[in-house]
Amino acid sequence: MRVRLRFFASLRERLGSEAESSVATGSTVGEVWATLVREHPAIEAVRVRFAVNEEYVDADHRLADGDELAIFPPLSGGQA
Repeated sequence: MRVRLRFFASLRERLGSEAESSVATGSTVGEVWATLVREHPAIEAVRVRFAVNEEYVDADHRLADGDELAIFPPLSGGQA
């Protein structure tokens, strides 16, 4: 099945803004992340959050064909 990947902040600098990936049926968000880390070891230390179709999810969330998986480091705020 096909999943659209979107990357933000420092991940965007390393991986580009988006990609499309073929994943096995029943794959989890965490499995997709593990594959990305194997392909790009430099991102292993990056703490990330996940959103599928614009809703935050945990790493054990199962993906469906056509989902959009956003991966981004936690955002830090500045002073007002």
